Amino acid sequence: MKELYRLIPYLKRYKKKLILGLIVVTIANLCATYVPRLVGTTIDMIVDGNYDMNKILLNILYILLLTAFSGYFMFLTRRMIIVASREIEYDLRKDLLNSIQSQSMNFFHKNPTGNLMAHATNDIPAAREFLGPAIMYSANTVTTFTFALYFMLTLNPEITMIGLIPLPFIAYATYLVGKKIHIAFKDVQSKFAELTTQAQESISGVRVIRAYTREFYEYTRFAAMSKEYLFKNLRLARIEAIFMPLLMVLVGLSHIAVLAYGGNLVIDGRASLGDLTQFFIYLELLVWPVAAIGWVTNLIQRGAASSARLGKLLEEIPEIADNSETDNSINKIEGEVEFDSINYKYPSTENIVLDDISFRISKGNTLGIVGSVGTGKSTIINLLLRLFETNSGAIKIDGHNLKSIPIDLLRKHISVVPQEPFLFSETIKGNISFGNPAATMEEIIAVAEKCKLHEEVLTFQNGYDTMLGERGITLSGGQKQRVSIARAMITNPSILILDDSLSAVDSATESFVLGNLKEFMKDRTTIIISHRISTVMNADNIILLDKGKIAESGNHEQLVTLNGKYANIFRLQQLAKEIEEL
Repeated sequence: MKELYRLIPYLKRYKKKLILGLIVVTIANLCATYVPRLVGTTIDMIVDGNYDMNKILLNILYILLLTAFSGYFMFLTRRMIIVASREIEYDLRKDLLNSIQSQSMNFFHKNPTGNLMAHATNDIPAAREFLGPAIMYSANTVTTFTFALYFMLTLNPEITMIGLIPLPFIAYATYLVGKKIHIAFKDVQSKFAELTTQAQESISGVRVIRAYTREFYEYTRFAAMSKEYLFKNLRLARIEAIFMPLLMVLVGLSHIAVLAYGGNLVIDGRASLGDLTQFFIYLELLVWPVAAIGWVTNLIQRGAASSARLGKLLEEIPEIADNSETDNSINKIEGEVEFDSINYKYPSTENIVLDDISFRISKGNTLGIVGSVGTGKSTIINLLLRLFETNSGAIKIDGHNLKSIPIDLLRKHISVVPQEPFLFSETIKGNISFGNPAATMEEIIAVAEKCKLHEEVLTFQNGYDTMLGERGITLSGGQKQRVSIARAMITNPSILILDDSLSAVDSATESFVLGNLKEFMKDRTTIIISHRISTVMNADNIILLDKGKIAESGNHEQLVTLNGKYANIFRLQQLAKEIEEL
C-alpha cells in the first residue's frame, strides 16, 4: 500500500477537517453503541414485572436522543470527510493538468491522449473514494467495533467470544479476495485507457474514416476492444460478488452461535432476556462495519492502483524547465535570433532531422524557410520554442543562450501560426483573443480585418459571438488559418512565426493577408515557412532545407540567379500558376 503515501500531502492540506470528522464519527458511534444497553435494561425491567413506568419512559427518551445525536454526528462526519475528499479531488485535477501542461513534447509522444484522459476520468475518482468513503467507513468500522466489543465483554465475555469466532475467517477472506480484486482492477484500468484512446481517435478521425468508408471496420475494432473491457469488468464483478455473500454467511454464523449458546444461558438463569437482546443488537450493529471491510478493502485496492498511476504523472519531472541556467534578470525579447551549428534527432528514431544548421536573423528582419516535407522546417520552430532541446549547438536570442531565457518569457514573446491551427470550442472572439484575454472588441476587429476575416464573420448569425464546434469544425480550413493568424497578431509578439499558415487559402487571399502582415511585421522578427515560393520571396533571407541541411541560402533574387533547387521549384510553381490561370 506504499502507493497511497503519495496522497499524504493532500491529506495534510485538510487535516483539520479530517481530524474533526474522525472525532465526530467516534462520538456518533459511542451514542449508537450505548443504545442496546438501554434497550436491554428496559426489556429486563418489563420482564421482571416490577418496573417504574417513569424509568421506562425515561429510557425510551434517552434511546431517542442518543439515536438522534448519532444520526446528526454521522451527518457532520460526511460533511467534513466527504467534502474534504471532494476538495482533494479538485486539487488532484488541477495538479494533474498542471503537470501534463509542463511536460515536453516527448512526454506526449510516449503517453497517448486516451491514457491521459483515463487518469483524469477514472484514476482521480478512485483516489477520491479512498480519501473520502474509505477513510470514513474505516473509522466507522474501527470505532463501532471497539465500543460494541467493550459493551459486549462487560455484559458477558462467554457469549462475546462465541459471537466473534467467525471474525478471523472474515479477515482472511478479506485478504484473499482483496488481493484478487487489486489485480483485476489494474487490468480493468489498463484496458479502459486503451479503449479511451481508441474512442478518441475514432471521433477525431471521423472525416478520414468516412472518406474511406471504414465505419464498419472502426465499429468492429471498437466493439472487439469493448468486449475485452467487458470481460475484464465481469471478472472483477464476479470476484466482488463473492465477497459480500461470503461475509454475510460468516456474520450469520455469529447470530446462530449466540442464539444457541446465549439461549441456554437464559434458560439456565445465567443471563437475562435483555442481555441476549443486547447481543443481537450489537451483532446487527457489527454487520455493516464487518461487511464494510470488504467494500473498504476494494476502495483501498483501487485507490492504491490509481494513486500509483497518478503518482507517476504528478512526479514526472519536465525534461524542459527553468533551472539554475535560467537568468531571471532577462525581462524582454527584442527579436535577434541565431542558430549556431544545430544538430537534432528525435528520441524515437536514429534519423538526423537537422544537421549543422546555422543562420542569423537580425531584429525586424524576415527569414523564409522552404523545403519538401520532412526536411526539418517545423523542427526549427519547435527548437526555438524549446518544445524540444537541441542535441548539440546553441540557439541564441538577443545574444542570450536560449536555455538562459525564462520559458514563460520566451513563449510570451513568440507567436506561432501552425499549418493545422487548433481552435477551441469557444466563440470566434474567444479564439482570436486567446493569447490576449484583455483585448478590446476594436482590437479583435482590427486584426480580423487584416486577415480578411471580418466580413466573413459578420455573415454568421451571432458574428464574433458564434460558438465554434470542436477544433473549429464550424469554419473552413482557410478561415481556421486566418483566425489563427489573427490570434497571433493580437498578442503583439516580438517574433512572429508562420508555419505554412496560408496553405488552405487561395492566392488572392494570401496576397491580401501577406500585404497586411508586411506592415504588421515591420520592426518584428518574422520566420515564414512555406512550400510556396510566393509566400517567402519578399523575405530578407531565405534558406532551402534538404535532408536536414541548408542546401541554399540568400534572398529571392540571389537564389534564382544561383539556378539551383530553389530556382527550379520557383519555375515549376510559376508554370503551375500560369496553367491554373488559363
